[in-house]
Amino acid sequence: MIIYWPWTTGLAVSLILGGLVTPLFLYVLRRSIGLSYNPRSTPEVPGWLTGSMERFFFTIMVAFDVSGTSTAMIAWIGIKLATNWNRMLDINLHGYAFSALLAGLLSMFFALLGGLICSGKLWGG
Repeated sequence: MIIYWPWTTGLAVSLILGGLVTPLFLYVLRRSIGLSYNPRSTPEVPGWLTGSMERFFFTIMVAFDVSGTSTAMIAWIGIKLATNWNRMLDINLHGYAFSALLAGLLSMFFALLGGLICSGKLWGG
């Protein structure tokens, strides 16, 4: 069995490390500004699932050097924020919206980092 280390390492950085660091960052950030971790009381798609899928998808796009990937990454963050736009009109939720934006950028960073590792442009070649 052949294990292709750049792909294994890149996906591990993106999915596992990104999956651990991003929610921890969000938790620490919200605690430090005096917010509870999650203001929602209604059922929703779990954040870990959304984050894992977005990091996997964008890691693959970065690894294969797909044109327009950076634009798609920023657009995805915009779409995620737009889906909660009505909730953000409540002044009490601005901190949640901004912290979600920062966590989304961190998640995209791990996807970028993982994709660069997979492609061999970072740590090998």
